[in-house]
Amino acid sequence: MTAPTAGPTDRPAADDGAAGLPASFRDVVGPLPEGGRLPPGAQSPFGSRQPDAEGFVERDGVRTWYGRFGSRGPWLMLLPPFQVVHGSIFKAITPYLADHFRVLVAELRGSGRSDRPDRPDAYTLDQTVADMLGVMDAADFERGALLGFSMGAQPAIRIAADHPGRVTHLIVIGGRIVVPTPPQVVPGEEQQFVERLMPDWPQFLDGFFRSVFTEGHSTKPFEDGVRYAWATNARTLAMVLAAQFGIDMRDDARRVVCPTLVIHGTEDGRVDYARGVELKSLIPGARMLTIAAGGHAPLVRDPVVVGQAIRNFVGGLPAERTWTRAIARPRRALFVSSAIGLGHIQRDLAIARELRALQPDLEIQWFTVDPALSYLRREGEAVHPATERLANESRHFESVAGEHDLQAFFALRTMDEIMTRNFMVFLDVLEAEHFDIVIGDEAWDLDYYLHENPELKRQPFVFLTDFVGCLPMADDGRERFLCADRNADEIERIDRFPYIRDASIFIGNPDDVTELPFGPGLPSIRRWTDENFRYSGYALPFDANAFADTSAQRERLGYSPAEKLVVAAVGGTAVGSSLLDRIAAAFPAMKRQLPELRMVLVTGPRIAPDRYERRPGLDVRPYVHNLFEHLACSDLALVQGGLSTCMELVATRRPFLCFPLQRHFEQCIHVQHRLRNYCADCALDFRAETSASIAHKALAAMDQPVRYRPVEADGAARAARMIADVIENRAWRR
Repeated sequence: MTAPTAGPTDRPAADDGAAGLPASFRDVVGPLPEGGRLPPGAQSPFGSRQPDAEGFVERDGVRTWYGRFGSRGPWLMLLPPFQVVHGSIFKAITPYLADHFRVLVAELRGSGRSDRPDRPDAYTLDQTVADMLGVMDAADFERGALLGFSMGAQPAIRIAADHPGRVTHLIVIGGRIVVPTPPQVVPGEEQQFVERLMPDWPQFLDGFFRSVFTEGHSTKPFEDGVRYAWATNARTLAMVLAAQFGIDMRDDARRVVCPTLVIHGTEDGRVDYARGVELKSLIPGARMLTIAAGGHAPLVRDPVVVGQAIRNFVGGLPAERTWTRAIARPRRALFVSSAIGLGHIQRDLAIARELRALQPDLEIQWFTVDPALSYLRREGEAVHPATERLANESRHFESVAGEHDLQAFFALRTMDEIMTRNFMVFLDVLEAEHFDIVIGDEAWDLDYYLHENPELKRQPFVFLTDFVGCLPMADDGRERFLCADRNADEIERIDRFPYIRDASIFIGNPDDVTELPFGPGLPSIRRWTDENFRYSGYALPFDANAFADTSAQRERLGYSPAEKLVVAAVGGTAVGSSLLDRIAAAFPAMKRQLPELRMVLVTGPRIAPDRYERRPGLDVRPYVHNLFEHLACSDLALVQGGLSTCMELVATRRPFLCFPLQRHFEQCIHVQHRLRNYCADCALDFRAETSASIAHKALAAMDQPVRYRPVEADGAARAARMIADVIENRAWRR
């Protein structure tokens, strides 16, 4: 980012309400780690797409890190800004751009993975330019586009002016070309002057990033920015700032001859919008993209419009497209299904089959990743080839899980880069092909970015979900604030742009929705859901009546009528491995008390089955297609706390014990509220249970009659009818 000067910034930082931030960044990200920096090599990753190649360039004993993303297309180099952040500041746009370009990212000396020389003369503009040219040479970047963000504009402009044969295009985001020396500075004492301005490092970071992210609901980029700053320290930044005084790039700007695009926000709290207009006027023939109401870092807060602008301006890989005359186009739907577990895809396929019965000529293509992707292929469904470019949400959730512990809210919160990447892939698909409707089951990425970029909506959009509202799982002020902020953001977007969702369908009934509020001063979740959704009832992937004869079902699946069958399963991810371990350890005690016991342990595609010892009566299976068929004839099921599996057991009236993931607000609050509504309150606390207690409670639960409320059999058909109404232009608006 552009360095602060001694005097006031060009535009004052937004107040707390405008930025959606609490009184201090400590309330968002917590205290700084001791020492105020991360050790080399411990910086934040670039998100879901890591470098295809990386290395270091050494000059005068100082190493500068760089990474290359993508292997085809024109070159595009992203020049880093002020050392208060490192290369991860580009994480929202890098994965998408790497599909169209060979993207080169460097990290400035003094931050990230690069070295931190302890002398002011190491941080001059000339040193930065030499480092960046060295990186270009090392990566075989002979000719291509340069993007300079904030202070990165200065070396980008200098290189474009001095080496016109190497630069095809120039993009400047939030750039400043003049950094005057404050009149209070005594020559030779620049660093001491800066150090006097920033005696409180946390306070400096708080003020700095408030002025960077002036847009509302910016807590996540604000948090990221502060965490990036952990990879440097106040002394290094003081040397950097001292070296920047007196820079004047106006003559360099006039010498730029390549096509230039200037991107600047009108509410930039670090570099006034007028400075961007000035820059555009100095570079011959420059174009300008104004981000109205945007702050200093639109590549972070508005990555969709910025990513598309860069791709369109520079060119990227040649697009392949077939245009079909409108009247000759087949009717097509794109079904975007959440890949976190297998429950969504099974119910979505049930809805899709009902929709095909109503619309026989409708072709449905699927847009998802594993494990849902593999399930669809087993079912013979058509999967869009662009799914190969999608980041995997399920793997992200696994990466942040602990021992039967998943802080689901923060897992969603840290999925921001994945959501951006997948939405941009979705946009590429819709640019190249026609679909009559898009259906999204908990497609939070589509829903968020369509509301953020409403002009991109090109066809009807139907949104499905089985829960509404993020809720805190701890008596923690930070978590309460962030959950409420996320909920308020969603409420505001939907109220402002009600036409984005042509239909909002809740997979369930009104009583399945909690009465808890979204947060302080926000409405009740139940009341808001009543006003903004239609209820389809629960959508089962099967007809429960078909499994009423458990004896026939057992015979069909190869189970003996003399066996007591227990099925233990934890879904399609590795998050439940600790629970499965504990259930496996309970098996010997259960078998001793119940010799006719047969336990089927379903590890799923992500848990290695050979981690479990083979024992008589214990079947370990890596995958069971349509597991609900086996659960429907079991004497007992031991499962995680996911909604789909639990509701399937309620529908088939089978006894079960569930173990909700700790700190998982959906499983612990929303799912448990629904199960209590169906008289199926059978949750156990994983922390309180041992293998011995699980064995005891499981054996006791087998003999207990169930008194569940019935689950409707027509939920999938009702949801399909609502979607068909949208296709047939008979949609209701709520």
